[in-house]
Amino acid sequence: MTSKKKIAADLQSALSGQSPLSIDLYVEVLADYEDELKASLDKDADDALLCMLADDGEVAMMVIDWDGSIYRNENALKKLQAMWRQSFDTNVQTLVPILSDHISQKNLGVAGIKWLPASSD
Repeated sequence: MTSKKKIAADLQSALSGQSPLSIDLYVEVLADYEDELKASLDKDADDALLCMLADDGEVAMMVIDWDGSIYRNENALKKLQAMWRQSFDTNVQTLVPILSDHISQKNLGVAGIKWLPASSD
């Protein structure tokens, strides 16, 4: 079993763009969960859903938007960066430990995303 620390490092590396995302891991594992995760997004009334998986140094990810659009791997990363323009690094630092904990327990790393109203300065 891959350690939580190694999984966190792999996720961090992929999210920072330092290592490529794995299309093989996406096709072999994550693709099978697209419909289930899409239904979960609707049920939970989240604005978007992030799902990541790390296995033997490979990482795959998807983002499902509020309208049901599915973004895979690099497109998911670009979508996440656009969604979190001002807070990408902060959100990544918050989520990586949570996602790596899920993945280390042989689950998908899944996080619902809700939009907060912009603060008026």
